[in-house]
Amino acid sequence: MVDLLARLVEPERWRNLLKMPCDELRAGMEARALRGLRPDADDSFERGFDVDIEAELLDWMDFHDFAGDGPLLESVCAALESGAEPEPLATGLWQLADWASPGTWRCMEGRGFLYLEPYCGGPLDGVSQLYEEATWGAALGEICRMDADDYAEKVVLDWMARRQDLDETLDEKQDPRILSTMQSHRRHSTALHRLAVTLDSGKNAESGEGLGVGLLVCREWHSMLNVGWGEFNLRGLLLSGWRGESP
Repeated sequence: MVDLLARLVEPERWRNLLKMPCDELRAGMEARALRGLRPDADDSFERGFDVDIEAELLDWMDFHDFAGDGPLLESVCAALESGAEPEPLATGLWQLADWASPGTWRCMEGRGFLYLEPYCGGPLDGVSQLYEEATWGAALGEICRMDADDYAEKVVLDWMARRQDLDETLDEKQDPRILSTMQSHRRHSTALHRLAVTLDSGKNAESGEGLGVGLLVCREWHSMLNVGWGEFNLRGLLLSGWRGESP
C-alpha cells in the first residue's frame, strides 16, 4: 500500500537549516539545542518526533561525512558532484524539511482521487497526475473557498455515490468498516482543508507578513528526487543549491 504525502514547509526555516555550518548543525542536533527552530506542530497533521529526526539526520551526516564550517547544502551539492548517490542525499533533505514543517498530510494513494479529482477542474489521467502542481494548485484553491464541513460532506457523499456505482453496500451491518471508513474520510478531508487554508494564508510571506509556507508532495517509498515543483524541489536543491544560488 502506497501513501500520498503532502508536507507543509516554512521555506525560510528550511533555508536557514540548509545554510547552517555542518559542525553547528551536528552539534545542535546532538545537544538537542535546535528544537526551538521547529515551527509549532499542527495537530491536524502528522509530524516526526524531534528525537527520531535528530537521530536520522546525525546518521545521514555521519554516512556522508558532512563536517566543517561550510554550509550543509554546499556540502551536499559537493558530495553529489563527487559521485555520491543522489537518492540518499535527497532523503536527508526531505528529513530536514520535516524539521521546518508544522506537519504532513497523508492518505492512501487511491483515496487521493476522492479528495482532489472533483476539485481540480477535470478527471485525472492516472496516478501521476495526483502529484502534479497543476492538480494541487487547482484543487486546493477550490477547497480553500469552501467551508471545511461542506467539503468533508461533499467528500463523504462522493464516496457513497462511488460505492453505489460499484454495487458496494453502505449497510454497516453487512460491512462493519463502513462507519470507520466514513469517519476516516471526514478526518482526512478536514485536514486537507486545513492544509489548503494554511497555504493560502502563507501567500503574503513575500510581502513580509510572516514566514510563509510551501508544499512538498511525494509518493511514499518512491524517489525523493521528484519531490516538489518549480524552484521549490529536492532535485533542484541538489543540482544548483537554493534557487540556483548558494544558501
